[in-house]
Amino acid sequence: MKNFSDTTTVYTKILKTVRLKIRQDFIAAPDEDLPPAKSPDDIHEILKAIFRQLDDDQEHLVLLVLNVSHEVMGYKVISSGTQTANPVDSKIIFRNALMLGASRIILAHNHPGGKLTASPEDIHFTERMVEAGKLLDIPILDHIIITHTGYLSFREERLCEFEPLCGE
Repeated sequence: MKNFSDTTTVYTKILKTVRLKIRQDFIAAPDEDLPPAKSPDDIHEILKAIFRQLDDDQEHLVLLVLNVSHEVMGYKVISSGTQTANPVDSKIIFRNALMLGASRIILAHNHPGGKLTASPEDIHFTERMVEAGKLLDIPILDHIIITHTGYLSFREERLCEFEPLCGE
């Protein structure tokens, strides 16, 4: 009889795993409620705190993650680009939304040049993300462009069709 322990080869396979680190370094004091997102003005106030931490000389796309009560649960800087462009992969947006437990999301990006207008590319991108969000049952509530002088809400400008915010 052959001893299999001597001749058996043990195969080891390296598997990938997903790790999610959550940083808790932003916005609400411990005794405060989660920041509300009931209007584009509310969202702009939250975004100012986030974009203050980012470089001013390049575009950044930020994902805000909301719960079912439209309270902001967290955020993720999805990508950083050049002064005039920021290529974004929709899979990364929704992967992060799913991993962070989003019920709804808001997208935001800055225009380092200060121009508060949505380009045709911005509008097309947002329309595609709204459709993808519908398929995944993670509605996009708004897309906001932020500069040092103010913001532009796609919702307020009716550049795309979004799910209603609380109170609308």
